[in-house]
Amino acid sequence: MRIIQKARDGLRQAMLTVLCCCLLGTLTLRCVHAQQAIAGKRYDDLVRQGKQAESANNWDQAVARYQEALKLNPNSASVEIDLAGAYYHLKEFEKALDYSGRSLAAEPHSWAAAKIAGRAAFNLNRPDLAAKYLQQAIAVKSDDAELHYWLGMSLYSLRDARHALDEFYRARLYNPNDVEDLYMIGKVHWEMCRQAWEEMVRVNPDSIRVKQMVAEQDEARNLYAEAIAKYQEIIQQQPDAPGFHYALGKLYLHIAKFDAAAEAFEGELKLDPANPLAYYGLGEVAFEHQNLPLALQNANQAIKEKPDFGDAYVLLGQVELDMGDEQKAMETLEHAATLSPSDPAVFYMLGRIYRDLGKPDLAEKAVATYQKLKDDQLKETRVAQ
Repeated sequence: MRIIQKARDGLRQAMLTVLCCCLLGTLTLRCVHAQQAIAGKRYDDLVRQGKQAESANNWDQAVARYQEALKLNPNSASVEIDLAGAYYHLKEFEKALDYSGRSLAAEPHSWAAAKIAGRAAFNLNRPDLAAKYLQQAIAVKSDDAELHYWLGMSLYSLRDARHALDEFYRARLYNPNDVEDLYMIGKVHWEMCRQAWEEMVRVNPDSIRVKQMVAEQDEARNLYAEAIAKYQEIIQQQPDAPGFHYALGKLYLHIAKFDAAAEAFEGELKLDPANPLAYYGLGEVAFEHQNLPLALQNANQAIKEKPDFGDAYVLLGQVELDMGDEQKAMETLEHAATLSPSDPAVFYMLGRIYRDLGKPDLAEKAVATYQKLKDDQLKETRVAQ
């Protein structure tokens, strides 16, 4: 009996021990879960506080909160991106590059992390690394204008102007009003043009193209006598080169030397009998001389050679108006307005014709368009000056 009693006592003790162990394990597990829940809530609070600090542009506080959150969850790629962005705003580009790189190691397809890494690398004067990260980002998100712009900047720094220009134009597709992007497009084009001109002068300084370049620059500076002399030199050097007689005639027309202009335009037609610009030039000369039938003939011939020639339709409308056919002039100028919608002269004449034909609403609209176009031209002139 004693043996049996001892066995029962031992069994009870064992069962009690097992029960205690189970209860202790359960309590421990519950404690662990409770601690994890507390840590998770603390983590979420820290991230939220970091976001709030970002919204207030308090980047130091944002970094502090994200660092605390990262201690609770060292493998959080999203917090590493947030840290990288905060460090970027603080201009601590090494740290921005470091944390964005860590995030990319965990999430290689994160375009946001690659974008920060690319921009940080660019600011660290490492355009090769910047280009690598930005291309990685574009592979995931190709419609981000900033990615293309900064890739263009990186390639430009690497002296790859041609491909940089491609990226600037891609950026413009997604943000057409970005002045910085437009500036870089203009700058790269100008540098490439200058390099081409310098190379052209080096290869053949006596080329008619070199002289043409000089003539065009003189014309742009309103140095008409110098430009005329240079075009005459070109024609003497290569009389059968197309285009130069017309360019000379246009200059003569501008300074009101109408007979010399007509001679130059006729010289162009000898080389190219179907040249619409030369016929248009002869039409303008005839109009200046008030030889309206001849002006009408040349304007129509210019249109025949080039049916979408807006300026020729404007000239034709002017001639028809001076010949007294307002109805026909109106039809011609309405068509001219579709071809040359930025020419204020078209709408000025239409306003006058509409008024004479008793169409006040159309006249008012045409005059308003004319005034807007003139104001736009004035603004462009002021900017150029």
